[in-house]
Amino acid sequence: LLAVFCLAAESFVSPSLVSQGGNVSSRSKLNLDLDLGGILQQDDTALTAAEAAAAAARGKFYFYFAAGSGAGGIGAAQLPNVFRDANEARATIGTGASKGGPELTGPLTTAYYGSGGISEADLADVIEKAPSAEFISKRSTSDSYLANRGYIFKGDFVEQLAAKKCNPFATCVVFDAICGGKGVGVSPVVYEDRLASYREGSSSKGDVARTFAGDLNGFVTVKAAGFLGLAFCLLVDVGFVAKAYIEGFMQQ
Repeated sequence: LLAVFCLAAESFVSPSLVSQGGNVSSRSKLNLDLDLGGILQQDDTALTAAEAAAAAARGKFYFYFAAGSGAGGIGAAQLPNVFRDANEARATIGTGASKGGPELTGPLTTAYYGSGGISEADLADVIEKAPSAEFISKRSTSDSYLANRGYIFKGDFVEQLAAKKCNPFATCVVFDAICGGKGVGVSPVVYEDRLASYREGSSSKGDVARTFAGDLNGFVTVKAAGFLGLAFCLLVDVGFVAKAYIEGFMQQ
């Protein structure tokens, strides 16, 4: 009987223990469900953030593409115009009579005009024979507002110097130095002041003044800086568009 009682006691399980065991299992299951829910929620949050970033990048792409197409198209169209004066001057190389002699040379002028040198005698001849601003303005064929205000334009300047049998290439170079690359027209005050400084600084041997050489180098520098600056802006615009495209359409 004692043995039977002991076996019965060992086989008996307390209802409280069963209840506690059930609670432990339920609690573990609940914790597991919460952990899985947290992981899924984190994945959804990360996915939502990635989608939002991609959508923002696509918006930037459309904006950069629309704005860049307009500005870039205008800029690209202006690139050839930056060196339009150079093309006009190069077309006159070898035309007309030249006095020869020593030449004005330099890396900037050689790169811009594509010529090994410019006859200093031809330049001095243009500077000496250049008419006054009033003389050119009265005979101007331009109907623009600035021309009516006395501004000197290259076409009018070249026409008057051609009548005086000056070298065409030297004529273009002298006007480039006078205008300084800051526009197609030159103020009559600037025109007269620069011509006076060129004449005062020239030597009896026909050498051009240092002020002329400085103004010519300044003109070429302005043109080169304008070209490089415009090209840089176009590259930056392309970079913005490419970056936004990659972030918006390729990183998904």
